[in-house]
Amino acid sequence: MTTGATRAVEETSRGSLESSQEDDGTTRERRSGSTSVALVAPTGRDGAVAARILEPADIDTILCKDMEEACRLVERGEAGVLFLAEEALDRKGRDSLATLLDNQPSWSDVPIILLTGEDELSSSLPRGLEDLAARGNITLIERPVRVATLTTILRSAIRARERQLDVKDLVLSERASRRQAEEANKAKSQFLATMSHELRTPLNAIAGYTQLLELGLHGPLTSAQLEDLERIDRSQRHLLSLINDILNFAKIEAGRVEVEASTVDVHRILEGLKEFVEPQLQEKNLKFEQCENAFDIRACADSDKVRQILINLLSNAIKFTSPNGKISLECTADDTTVKISVSDNGNGIPPDKLEAIFEPFVQVGREFSTGQSGTGLGLAISRDLARRMHGDITVQSELGVGSVFSLTLPREPDGPNPPARSRRAP
Repeated sequence: MTTGATRAVEETSRGSLESSQEDDGTTRERRSGSTSVALVAPTGRDGAVAARILEPADIDTILCKDMEEACRLVERGEAGVLFLAEEALDRKGRDSLATLLDNQPSWSDVPIILLTGEDELSSSLPRGLEDLAARGNITLIERPVRVATLTTILRSAIRARERQLDVKDLVLSERASRRQAEEANKAKSQFLATMSHELRTPLNAIAGYTQLLELGLHGPLTSAQLEDLERIDRSQRHLLSLINDILNFAKIEAGRVEVEASTVDVHRILEGLKEFVEPQLQEKNLKFEQCENAFDIRACADSDKVRQILINLLSNAIKFTSPNGKISLECTADDTTVKISVSDNGNGIPPDKLEAIFEPFVQVGREFSTGQSGTGLGLAISRDLARRMHGDITVQSELGVGSVFSLTLPREPDGPNPPARSRRAP
């Protein structure tokens, strides 16, 4: 009786099989590639005959003695399509195939061509085949099958595998690119942190010697010399501020910033802000209005980070407001959030720039108003810190009218103060 793959080709090539069964005992070299077909047909010489029948169609096949060998070839990338006779799926064979299917990477869906018995597909599938068909990309072919049909199905399976391999290349390329970008970003952050530290040291020395000269420890100074020292000190403080911005940004990117979440008395923080910006307000003769309705409002946040954010928002408002203008500080709250808003009547921000201003090293004011100094990192750092405290910073602005920057934070429920919770930057 003719069985297996031999019967599958009898319909169209009866005489050709006998001549194709000659074996000179030599091992034919095979192409090793991830789209080769691993063939498992354990009955008689079915596997060898099927392989020789497929050879004229330029379908590279690797004859395997059992399912375990075929699965190993797929795992090693030496085969990409499985061509199986149903007889190969005994219990051990089904377990090996199930393991292979369950452990595939995300890009892989190994095509499997399975030859079933005659008239087997006219009724429900056996339980073993039904489970495998539900797990994998399995095409069932009922015997007998014509050679042309078989080769067409196998070529389609090979093309499907090639597309999967293209996806694999894209996935690996994307992962490599992401890894390189992360390494480059880490190197950049380390460089910025190192350079910032090295620059701060001589600047602190400049500040110290300037103060010694101003105190007259090396003799009395003329009014012109005192003015020069004041300029030196002002420039030193400005440069130190820029370097601190870069250092803070590098720390955030490197994941070395910790946020201590605790109960924050919002009124106490707002009450102490004016002294930090008083010299800037006086220099431009700006009117400063501060709300007095923040009593008994508490937020869940890091008090130092909240103060840092608000000082930055106030400094920006002062910087971009013309002399004799007005700066306002307000606070509102509902059951779940606290909103602290800094408003000004300065130049305003173009609508298409409202998101760009939160990007690192972007300072939109330089493009549409009088030139302003700075790194363009303040808002990027502030929004990052706000989000680490489960809050955010938003902005509303109108050209020629002014801007309102709002810091929102989660409100702390009334009751005993909870213990501090430390959160390291991810």
